Amino acid sequence: MIGIVLAKRYAKAVIDLAQEAGILKETGQDLDRIAGLFADSHELVNVFADPTIAPEAKEKVLAEILEKGSVQELTMKFIHVVLAKGRILGVGEIARAYREILDQLENRIRARIVTAARLSDAEKSRIKDALSQISGKDVALEVEIDESLIGGVVAYMGSQVYDGSIKNQLTQIKDNLSKGR
Repeated sequence: MIGIVLAKRYAKAVIDLAQEAGILKETGQDLDRIAGLFADSHELVNVFADPTIAPEAKEKVLAEILEKGSVQELTMKFIHVVLAKGRILGVGEIARAYREILDQLENRIRARIVTAARLSDAEKSRIKDALSQISGKDVALEVEIDESLIGGVVAYMGSQVYDGSIKNQLTQIKDNLSKGR
């Protein structure tokens, strides 16, 4: 909605302030919650997208939302600035950019793994350690289950995909057999 370049500028500005205040994590959580509200509510998006609704009314709605969400004062001020600049519908992009910048600051990478069955904590830990070895960074792991994989794991880390699923192995065998004919 506002573009990645602008979202990064806003995120960088608020991350600098949050770092000074020592509330990097809390500010990120606040932004994620606010972005989630907009992602989950078409009515909320419609209110802030409607040019016929007075800015003062939008400000009042936003203030009520922020008070109920008990966000940091810094986050509250920042979101009011974003609203005043007409960029409030880009809060999701700003939150995403904030997470990316924070991950860089903390030498962390996010990885999504997809498995055919639920993993034990020990299995998650081994996968996380292996991905940390590969990336040289701390790994924040997100786990999904997709029974169509039959077995194994597919890991998405940055722009890399590591596919160790049985489904992929069977597909490769099929391709190799069909080429050999």
